[in-house]
Amino acid sequence: MELSKHNALQIVQEINSVLPQKINIMNNHGIIIASTDESRIGTYHGGAAKVTSENLDELRIYKDDEYIGTRRGTNFLLRVQGEAIGVLGITGPYEEILSIARVIKKMTEILVNEQELLKQHARTESSRAQFLSEWLIHSEKFINRAFLDRGLSLGIDIRHPRRCLVIHQAPLYHIPAEPAAAELKKQLLLLEPAALLCETIAETILLVPSRSQNDLREFAVRLKGAVELQCSVSLSIGIDSPAADYLHMHDAYLQAQKALQSSLRMRKTPIKFYDEINMEIFADEISDTAKLQYIHRIFRGYDSSELEKAIDLLETFYEENGSITKTAARLFIHKNTLQQHLKKILARTSYDPRSLRDSAVFYLVIYFCHDLANSGQSL
Repeated sequence: MELSKHNALQIVQEINSVLPQKINIMNNHGIIIASTDESRIGTYHGGAAKVTSENLDELRIYKDDEYIGTRRGTNFLLRVQGEAIGVLGITGPYEEILSIARVIKKMTEILVNEQELLKQHARTESSRAQFLSEWLIHSEKFINRAFLDRGLSLGIDIRHPRRCLVIHQAPLYHIPAEPAAAELKKQLLLLEPAALLCETIAETILLVPSRSQNDLREFAVRLKGAVELQCSVSLSIGIDSPAADYLHMHDAYLQAQKALQSSLRMRKTPIKFYDEINMEIFADEISDTAKLQYIHRIFRGYDSSELEKAIDLLETFYEENGSITKTAARLFIHKNTLQQHLKKILARTSYDPRSLRDSAVFYLVIYFCHDLANSGQSL
């Protein structure tokens, strides 16, 4: 274990904020790496070198330059988890510093130990995140006994049945998303302590113990509500279809991701299961060029403004299951005005929005419009 310069500086600043003594921290080579006297940082301390080379618990220095680069004071060997990691020097006559010296030494060792535990925790979390990423993103052919044992060593038993959720965080009012990410972890720990979390730049992936569709939806609703209550963020969640077993979690991840993309496209359903999507299963295989051609073949002669208004009207109409009364109320127009708009669309496209057969044509156009808009394409 080696005490870093950064950590040593933090310790000196923290101790000096509550205690007035002049202190130095030296590494195992006798170099001062942190000090209340910045001019001494980087210089050689002969007393510290003696302490580490001879494994001395304590070395008193009675006069300045008794050893190269030293001043009157006392030097203590710092040990963390039984290992020597450096030397603490406290400047001043021994009698004056005696009452506080060992307190400072103990404080330093406690702070170093805390820093080491934090580093170990960070390394463990990084290893767990890497393992989960490999499990979800790589093909099941890479999963073998060695991979299983590696997970067990990290406290992850991949054999337990799990469901996959993919979460997208959209900050509101241009507020940074970092607080929302922390709140998500906090609420997840409260709602489902056994959940596994894997974060990427674009999304958060959750693996939770398997449960029924209704229970999983309730969990997602509670998680979304709890995070949004505390943070200025909007969550969208895609949920897989139950995976066959732990060897097929890659498929579960892709399903949850596709369900999330469907949620983001249509915008009206922030929580969506893979089993609830239909044409999205194959529509992603269609090129953007083909989608654009299809839109303009149906809405031939419409400019971008007319097309946008028609899509908004049709989307509301279908969300209300073809109810003229409810659609008109949502659009704040008279029922007769709505009927005229629908008839106009029929006249211009030759497809009747009120027809069950033709509704599939318009539903596909609506989907393609959202898909292209989300990818930044202009219509």
